[in-house]
Amino acid sequence: MKRFFLFLIIFLIGCGGSKQTLKENSSANSATTLKNNSSFPFGRKYEYVYKLTKPIERDRLYFSDLNIFVEFVIDESFIHLRLKNKKAEKLSIPLNDAQILINARASKALNFNYLNEFNYFPVSFSNVIDVFPNAFVELHLAPSDRVFANSGDYEIAGFYPYVDFNDEKKVQEIYGNVGKKLGLYLPVETEDEIYDYYFEFQIVNVKEAGAYYPKRKQVTTQMQIPSEIVVKGEGLSPSESFIASTLISFFVLISAYFIFAREKGKI
Repeated sequence: MKRFFLFLIIFLIGCGGSKQTLKENSSANSATTLKNNSSFPFGRKYEYVYKLTKPIERDRLYFSDLNIFVEFVIDESFIHLRLKNKKAEKLSIPLNDAQILINARASKALNFNYLNEFNYFPVSFSNVIDVFPNAFVELHLAPSDRVFANSGDYEIAGFYPYVDFNDEKKVQEIYGNVGKKLGLYLPVETEDEIYDYYFEFQIVNVKEAGAYYPKRKQVTTQMQIPSEIVVKGEGLSPSESFIASTLISFFVLISAYFIFAREKGKI
């Protein structure tokens, strides 16, 4: 009987220790989650890794034939490409006919003047681009149905979700995009022929890219407009501007004095 009570006491002590361990582990996991969320207040950002599947399959994003050599870089919202004309005659790219396909849904491709990930705006000149022999052209293409204008700024939605916003379901959705595809139809013309190029890319991997922060436009030096005073003063320094202002005021006062004196008959 004594042996039975001894086993019972040992069993109860063991259960109490297990409950305490589980409680401590749960608290540690909660603390880790809170710490991670505090490190990423807006969530994590992810990058998709693509491979080329059409017109040829390869891991690196480039294509070459007798007409062109083209390299691609794909980020969350743009297909950046650099195309070289390998022919001995001029090539033309009618961008009005170019399309981007996301899950087989087509949208007109818009070309942007791309300064950086915060500053970009649509190219306003002709949508037919001529590429001369051995010359290059760089294009930054986005689907028109994902371009939004707001007070002169442009925002472009991603091809696929790339921010988790600290939501586990969003993380699963992002990783679930592996295997999905992105397409680009890009016609290239000569005087006699039209080459219909269709490039298809497939997501093969997803990588974490650190903390996500909402994008804010940054005014670059190229976009700054000089003030009216600087333009009219032709870039005078502050000291030169002060001297010029003093001389102008002096001549105005002298002119006013002579006019007043003439009216009084003193001159």
